[in-house]
Amino acid sequence: MNGMVCCLVVGLVGLGQVFYNSRQPTRATEFTYQQPTLTASRPLSASAEIHYAKSLRFNIYTFTVTAADSGRVRELLVKAYRGELLLTNFRIRVDGAVVGAEVADLDNNRFPELYVYSTSDGTGSFGRVYGWQFLPERKADITSANWRIPATNGYMGHDSLWVERDILCRKFPIYNSGDSNADPSGGYQMMRYKLQPVGSGFSLIAE
Repeated sequence: MNGMVCCLVVGLVGLGQVFYNSRQPTRATEFTYQQPTLTASRPLSASAEIHYAKSLRFNIYTFTVTAADSGRVRELLVKAYRGELLLTNFRIRVDGAVVGAEVADLDNNRFPELYVYSTSDGTGSFGRVYGWQFLPERKADITSANWRIPATNGYMGHDSLWVERDILCRKFPIYNSGDSNADPSGGYQMMRYKLQPVGSGFSLIAE
């Protein structure tokens, strides 16, 4: 009889513990922002031809960048992982064809930034950069302040873009009056951009 009472008491204690645990809040992990949505998780449309695909790594972070080129509509699909955890996946429309992608840490805060480069259609090949920084709690946009350069300065596109240490570099030819698009005579100009916090995001500011 005493054995049966003991078993009953133990069973009631166990049920109470299960009920107590079920009432405790679930502790969220540090990197669970931007859960993928149905829109973001869709593959690139069947009619879109894959134009660019690249995988990149920054410490324990990995990124996949896929761009489609289907005439007038261009889409960029980005997936970001920390280890095996999918942090976020999103898509945006880009101006022109994607020609490159790099990861960096320009502000030396140990959190990765992803930069994607595109060039416009036509003979100008005007360059543009899209960027994001992946912070512990969110994905922050990186904008390009005063990116457009007036043609009066001899600028007619044909940008080259790349990251070098803590600088985003931009190089382009200088056109003098009367130069053809294929034959600039003014040499080249190099511009260097530093990453700085601006509001809730970041901006590439020319030195």
